[in-house]
Amino acid sequence: MVRKQATKVAGKHEVRTLALLAQKGGAGKSTLALHLAVLAQQEGLRTLLVDLDPQRSTAAWWRARTAETPELVETDPDSLAAVLDAARADGVQLVVVDTRPSAERDAVTVARLASLSLIPTRPSILDLRAIGATAELVRETRRPGGIVLNACPPGRGGMDASIVSEARSGLRDYGLPVVPVAIHQRADLAHALIDGRAVSEFAPTGKATRELRQLWRWAKENMA
Repeated sequence: MVRKQATKVAGKHEVRTLALLAQKGGAGKSTLALHLAVLAQQEGLRTLLVDLDPQRSTAAWWRARTAETPELVETDPDSLAAVLDAARADGVQLVVVDTRPSAERDAVTVARLASLSLIPTRPSILDLRAIGATAELVRETRRPGGIVLNACPPGRGGMDASIVSEARSGLRDYGLPVVPVAIHQRADLAHALIDGRAVSEFAPTGKATRELRQLWRWAKENMA
């Protein structure tokens, strides 16, 4: 399975699914999905990216890549269960799902199938308010979830900026774990995407890569 849905049948095995969900656009779902997928692939996991967003930003990034991994499927939420079954049969170990901005039925479908749903949010008050519906639907599925602060202004002296600290405190009201590491707005994150790379390929020892590795570590530890 590379660009099309898998049909090969083999012995079934465990496949874990990491979904990126948010009702508001611009939260960074696609960016986090592709960076995390590459990190997982670099770690030795056979990884599949599933692009459910009609904008197909993840698919456009993938087509610009030289490498053919992680693999990619473009589909819709109603087909996700079939894609996961095919991935399991084909030996995929991790599926990373990029979704459209939504807190509707399609998001519920994805959250129910996910081993972990990550909800990215910027630290501004409007963004923080916008994730309430997404957090509620993840809680109602009784599946693991977490909130990650994304595109944050860098702090000083190893400390979070005040807006990030305040956001982290406010997010506790949503009843989901808040990922300990915040992902900061860094130039490497944008530059890496131009030619279809992830930041861990573009700047493997940079601060952005270190933060994303911490996020990936947290995600692994919290998947069902």
